[in-house]
Amino acid sequence: MKLKMMRGLLAALAIVGCTVCGGPGYQVRTLSSGKALRVLGVARMNLPDGGPTLVLQYQTDIKMDDQAALKKEAREIWADFKADVESANLASAILSANFAPQQASGQMDQIYNFAYVKDSSGAWKCSNDQ
Repeated sequence: MKLKMMRGLLAALAIVGCTVCGGPGYQVRTLSSGKALRVLGVARMNLPDGGPTLVLQYQTDIKMDDQAALKKEAREIWADFKADVESANLASAILSANFAPQQASGQMDQIYNFAYVKDSSGAWKCSNDQ
């Protein structure tokens, strides 16, 4: 199951990554923690081999190499987004952190994803925590 999810996640990342290239079109949402979140989009996707999932794309100011801060931010977002996933009656979700493009460096947009899957006991697990 884990391998199937990761294959599906890679396919989804290619699709999700291509949809964000247009520039700074986001909506600011306030999380229950009080943090302002720049939401680029929310979409339901069907992963090949993984079934339906809900994807939340957001823009972050955290550096890509600061894994601890990215995980902390994802947990904070997940605390609110989990309710949306459950109300959609889905058992998987992806939080997609999009890093602000560095215009001067000519770098392409970069993303870091957190994949959440509900196990048979009903508990949510993040693949990035393993």
